Amino acid sequence: MCGINGIIRSDERPVYQNELEKMNNRMVHRGPDDFGYYINKNLGLAMRRLSIIDIKGGHQPIFNENSRYCVICNGEIYNYLELRKDLECDGHVFKTKSDVEVIVHLYEALGEGCLEKLNGMYAFAVWDQKERRLFLAVDRLGIKQLYYTRTDKLFSFSSELKSLMTLDIDPGIDREALMLYLSLLYVPYPRSMIKGISKMEPASYIKIDNKGNFVKKRYWSADRIPIDHGIKKKKLREMFLAKLQDAVRLQLRSDVPVGTFLSGGIDSSLVVAMISMLGKRDCLSTFSVGYEGHYIDERPFAKRIAEEFNTRHLELFLRPHEVTDNLERIAYFMDEPIGDSAAIPTFMLSEMARDSGVKVILNGTGGDEIFGGYNRYRYKGMNGLLRLKGIPAANLIYSLLDKPLHVKTALRMTDPLYCYMKRVSGSSFKHLRTYLKSEDSFSSALDLMDACMREDFVSLGHLDQIDRFMKFDLKTYLVGDLLFLLDKMTMASSIEGRVPLIDHRMAEFFSSIPVDIKLENKVLKNFVKEAIRGLLPDEIINRKKMGFGAPVSFWLKNSAIDKLALNDGRYSPEISEMFNIDKIQNAARNRPDIKDNKQFLYNLYVYELWYKNVYKKITGQK
Repeated sequence: MCGINGIIRSDERPVYQNELEKMNNRMVHRGPDDFGYYINKNLGLAMRRLSIIDIKGGHQPIFNENSRYCVICNGEIYNYLELRKDLECDGHVFKTKSDVEVIVHLYEALGEGCLEKLNGMYAFAVWDQKERRLFLAVDRLGIKQLYYTRTDKLFSFSSELKSLMTLDIDPGIDREALMLYLSLLYVPYPRSMIKGISKMEPASYIKIDNKGNFVKKRYWSADRIPIDHGIKKKKLREMFLAKLQDAVRLQLRSDVPVGTFLSGGIDSSLVVAMISMLGKRDCLSTFSVGYEGHYIDERPFAKRIAEEFNTRHLELFLRPHEVTDNLERIAYFMDEPIGDSAAIPTFMLSEMARDSGVKVILNGTGGDEIFGGYNRYRYKGMNGLLRLKGIPAANLIYSLLDKPLHVKTALRMTDPLYCYMKRVSGSSFKHLRTYLKSEDSFSSALDLMDACMREDFVSLGHLDQIDRFMKFDLKTYLVGDLLFLLDKMTMASSIEGRVPLIDHRMAEFFSSIPVDIKLENKVLKNFVKEAIRGLLPDEIINRKKMGFGAPVSFWLKNSAIDKLALNDGRYSPEISEMFNIDKIQNAARNRPDIKDNKQFLYNLYVYELWYKNVYKKITGQK
């Protein structure tokens, strides 16, 4: 696990090491163990390393035998031992025991075809010295992110937005990205919060040469995998357990201590159970969190699993002042704002894991998206989506028309995409229009949502409605929110987060299972629950889903909101121009109503923290 940076200039001006050092210095937390540089005229590569495999010998960049190709990589290649064996049989000579070295030899042998062989989470760059061409790739599910910026004279990439902001570019706020963030909780790819800086899409690669010729392509998708209607459920269950066990087996490969985040839900508990079945860890460390003010405490469930599988279990209990005391630090490491409150416990648990000596964390992220764990998957068709609270579609339309909202906008809000996004966004999208200065601005927000997400949504129209939403989550919410915050918050504490439930083979397998088996009788995760009977205690399998969120309303009422409400109306210029500050101030002070609009207020609070503690400091604004 690392952070990587690079610059290539099409005007042939040389790259200097001090430029790369500035980029590297912004991400020391991603790789405190080692660093490396490679400069070849108008091309420069740099990296910070968190040593996980081949601690002493895995220094990067890594070259092939004749030094034509070199590679830098952020992430892990889990099947590197199998790939290495095959490559050595073909005559390739390895200089290290690092997992990253297989990339450079595979690329030498197969070019972009190397991506079909890799099982892992990665964002890497390979430089071809002979062709003077750079090849960048990110993994199939988007577990590792890569930012890039491109002008007529320069192409640069980095694992961190902050590192690209050291370059001589105009680091203005992208107001459309800001609107998307306040609507969705995150900035969806390919945008970032900074104008001119983009994020690579999952399962994509970029080729660019020293003349500036640029190609970007997608190389994998789970969208078109055929449904297997003939296979028996018993056989499917056997296949599922075998694939999951192999995914966990591969992701346990490490030369440093491994632990897990454990909520006591099905997904994280299943990871712990699989580790125990494999017998790979004598005493696995597990970490769970509880909150003052939360209506349910998950720690007893986590403790039940810890006792069942004899783990070394540690608990964290968070109070509002501990959250607000750390939010400025968290905002810095977020890189760009994210409104998912799960970022906070992920950050705090990562610090606990690091302090206890653990350097790699396996967790259950992605299980809800591929197993079918969200309530929104129960609804079929537009009318079902509109009955989110038992409100018939027609009544919803009339209720919208009664409000000061244009008829056209009201009708648009009955569209399945917008109904779906209201559920995903934790009501932030729903409350957006309350605080915008004009109805036209809200209509523009819908236009922006269309431009950003409609194509992916429509492209999945060939699927059953539930499968469509699950695949849409894989493309959007999982990547932009859950995987993004996991990467940023674990790396903030210099630990590596791994996600065995979304091994790409698992994603392909579940894409082939019919919906009426995955969610039989509309029971969430029904297929998985039946497959793991006897593996986990029944009280864990049958318990109500909680998720990894936090008591935002309680935090806002008891601590955090003071900083927002008592801000004397001083907000960032973009917020002040787009939103009615008086309404925001009144909502923040009216604490009994916070539960209703908590997500929008929290999103705004996080953005202001990020703006003041990251953006203004990096750009030198007062």
